[in-house]
Order: sequence, then structure tokens, then C-alpha cells
Amino acid sequence: MASDTLLHLLRDNYLIARLRGNRSYLLGRQQLFALSESKTQAEIIGLLAEGPYGPQLSKLGAESSTIETERATRLGFADSVMSLSRASGGDTRNFIAQYRRRFDAYSLASLVVFKVQGKTWEEYLATRLPLALMNEQELHRLYSLDDLSLIAREGGDRHLADRVKGFSTTDIEGEKASLVRDVINGWGEERFYKYIDEKMSGPDRETCLPIAGSAIDIANLTIIIRSKLIGASGIRDHLIPSHWKLNQRAIDQLLAATDTSQALDVASSHVYYGRILTGARQKFEESKSLSFIEVARRQYQLHLSRRLFLGFPYSVGIVLAFLVFKENEARNLAAVLAGVAAGLPTDELRSLLAVQE
Repeated sequence: MASDTLLHLLRDNYLIARLRGNRSYLLGRQQLFALSESKTQAEIIGLLAEGPYGPQLSKLGAESSTIETERATRLGFADSVMSLSRASGGDTRNFIAQYRRRFDAYSLASLVVFKVQGKTWEEYLATRLPLALMNEQELHRLYSLDDLSLIAREGGDRHLADRVKGFSTTDIEGEKASLVRDVINGWGEERFYKYIDEKMSGPDRETCLPIAGSAIDIANLTIIIRSKLIGASGIRDHLIPSHWKLNQRAIDQLLAATDTSQALDVASSHVYYGRILTGARQKFEESKSLSFIEVARRQYQLHLSRRLFLGFPYSVGIVLAFLVFKENEARNLAAVLAGVAAGLPTDELRSLLAVQE
């Protein structure tokens, strides 16, 4: 443990100082709320012209689509991550590479959803997450396949292939497509969690586990709730076998729930996650959407990340904390741009943002 700390002191002192400086430029609650009151995307782009997203957003035209604006924010986020990777070294750079592997799962999930919707390769490529390690050629080959299990095995591994059994590219639509997306994304979160749990030690492991662990727990919770929503069977086969605080007993209680509302009540009473899922049933009944679960997860991870910045700085945890802040900022900004373009009421748009209180 002492040697790990010394290594960070010697190698990452500049990087940590840089992270603390960059954090001060992140969009805060009031800035995001002010952007949500904008009338047009062009107005938002103008307000952000001088910030880190300016170079990418400035390439957009007045008639740019929501897909193009969302991709611009993702590219801005990707630029920040790649810059951070270039400034790091050794185990820290490898850690950032493992963080980027999550985006392979996101790309694969998006690929499957686009494919079953009958969209073209070009349409998918326009939305591709730029941080994925899989290259364009690999993804194009996967797009040419029609069997979901084969796509999962070729783009992932046998564990992912096992978890998507029972699904077919010919009958995935609506919430079922969202369920498949959740399963694939959960596989990506599990790989990152297992790297932290099995390959890291000392303060590095201790500080990163709560963030990665809460991601896989909430992924499993979402898979169960969405399965209840559409009446899917064989839910257990789709779950992530790893867990952090959502242990097997809690999983069994959720699976035993008779419907979505009862499962949400069980989640709200969980000894650990109940505090971030208070009023889950009411939120679902009001919105008819499970998006509030994702927002709650991101808000909780912001809380954990803020504590890391206030605590002991010499661990890779502070790198993950900054990445959580930055990824959340990009997601919030994409939501604001899409919401304003769609003409969402301000209150409805703000409910999609994960911000610190």
C-alpha cells in the first residue's frame, strides 16, 4: 500500500494537479439549468463556444440534427479522456484503457439496437461512441451478422453470448430492445468492475470499487425492473453474476416481486440503495419511464467522486472521479441539446439531468 502511494506521488503529481484544475471548469448545476432554458440549440452552442466543447460544437451548422449535436459532445468528452491518457503513464494509463473498454460494450449495444431497427451501417456509424477500443472494421463486420448470439460472441465473449440467449434480432423492439441494451452494457460494466476488484490493490482498489460496484448493481436492478415491465421470462439468465451491495438475497427478493411496482418498492427499501431510490415507484408512475434509475445512479456516483476529491488524493480513484464528472457532464449536455431541440418543458428536461445538490 505504501509503495502504491509513493508511486502515485512520484509519477502522477502533475496529473492530479491537472485534474483538480480541470474540475473547476466543469459545468455546474446553475449553468446546466440556465442552458436548459435556452430556446434553440444554436443559442446553447454559442454559450459554450469558449469552453472545452467549443471546438467540436463550432463545427455544427444551424440545421444540425440531434444526432450530430450529441456526437459533438461525445467527441468533446473523448478529447478530454484521450488528453488525460496521454498525460498519464504506467498503471494509470492502463487504468484509463480499461475504463475505455466499457465503451466497447456501449458501441456493441448501440449496434444491436440500430440493426434491429433496420437502420443502415452509415446511420449507426454517425452515432458511434468515439472512445471504444474496437475499430470501425471490427464493428462493420459485426453489423453484417444476423444472429444475436454470434454478434455477442464475436464482439464480446461466451459470457455475453449466454446472457443474450432467448433474444432474437427478429423480435427485439421497444422495451425489449432496451432490455438487450441493458444486458450488453451491464457486461461492459462488469468487466471494468472485475479489473478493479481482481487486478488492483490498496487505496486504488478501495477508492474505485464503490463507483464500479454501484454501476453493476444498478445495471442488474434495471435489467430486473425492465424485465418485469415487459413480462420477460428467464430474467436470472440475463443478470450480471458479480455483485457489490446488491447481494443474492436482494436479487431473489427483486425477482420474486409480482410486477414492476412491487419490484420498485423492494428496491426503495434496500438497506444500501434505498437512500438513492427513495420514491422510485412514484417516479415511475409519474414518468412511465425507467430513466430516473440511471439519473439516480449518476447522482450517487457524483457524490462518491466529490468525496474522493475532498479526501486522500494519491490514488487512481481521483482519476476515476474526474472521469465520472466529465462523462456525466457530457451526458447532461447531450440531454440539454436533445431536450431543447425536442421542445421539452424545462421541468421535464431538468429531470433528465444528474447534478449535485
